[in-house]
Amino acid sequence: MELTLKKVAEITGAELVGDENFVIKHICDLAEPKADGICYVSHIEKVVIPPGFVTGAVIVPETAKGLNIPLKTNFLYVKNPEWAFTLLVQYWDKQTLKYTPGIHPTAVISPLAKLGANVSVGAYSVIEDDVVIGDNTVIFPQVYIGKRVQIGQDCILYPQVVVREDCVLKNHVILQPGAKIGNDGFGFIFHEGRHHKIPQIGNVILEDDVEIQANSCVDRAKLAHTVVGANTKVDNLVQIAHNVKVGQGCIMCSQVGIAGTTTLGNGVVAAGQVGIIGHLHIGNGVQIAAQSGVTCDIPDGVPYFGTPAKPMKEMLRILAVQGKLPEIYKELKLIKKAVEK
Repeated sequence: MELTLKKVAEITGAELVGDENFVIKHICDLAEPKADGICYVSHIEKVVIPPGFVTGAVIVPETAKGLNIPLKTNFLYVKNPEWAFTLLVQYWDKQTLKYTPGIHPTAVISPLAKLGANVSVGAYSVIEDDVVIGDNTVIFPQVYIGKRVQIGQDCILYPQVVVREDCVLKNHVILQPGAKIGNDGFGFIFHEGRHHKIPQIGNVILEDDVEIQANSCVDRAKLAHTVVGANTKVDNLVQIAHNVKVGQGCIMCSQVGIAGTTTLGNGVVAAGQVGIIGHLHIGNGVQIAAQSGVTCDIPDGVPYFGTPAKPMKEMLRILAVQGKLPEIYKELKLIKKAVEK
């Protein structure tokens, strides 16, 4: 992969100061520069440039114009270096093919399945009856797609993904390795001394531009649908239970668990290891700090923290008092002793 700096400037919308014909062969981390590579700096004033630092080009903030940067290199000035670098990496990544196009001879595809144009299916994948797959979707090796599943255009399903019967993936959905969509919800009824399984006969709907990362599970609904809204991103090892409704543009970090029938609004952020009990409503724009245990509804836009989770300001006051408890206890003992005398 090679790009001239003229092309890089076109991709990123940058103002280039340097040699437009210089050829970039590597995209680099700032800590591991290469003479024919390109890296970026978001805050030039905070970067310490080590002796011997050499790179082919650097994307820097436009506010750095006129500064005496101690580098002999090509500069690309942009408003947001991280976003510009992301655009470059996206372009670079799309030119690098990660799969073998076409249908592998070992793939098992039902004659009742309908595959769109330019669909690729990897080795030992299984596609059951009445599956519909949209154009340009890529199915990596060892993927299972159950009966009547609908998959939209430009989706990517990496190895070991399972999408069970009747589930729906809309367009531009990405399922990272080991993601499981449409597992049975955890539904049982206790009757006459035993737990009896309640059949989970709903499905899962993943809206446009959803990404579910490695080894996360989205359970099918008991009835109706479990829904993950458009542009929501789910990290590794996350559990979304049956009948949960997740809004648009949400972020769920690693090891989050959401119990059944809870609803999340748009733009909710749940940091690592957050647990949310069932049948709650979490409002739009809520941010929940790491390791919080949510046991109540949360109104729009209020940050929560702690176990049980409380509004952030309240919990910070509680923690401030907790830090003083040994001192308070010592004073209380002295008061008690004085009273007893």
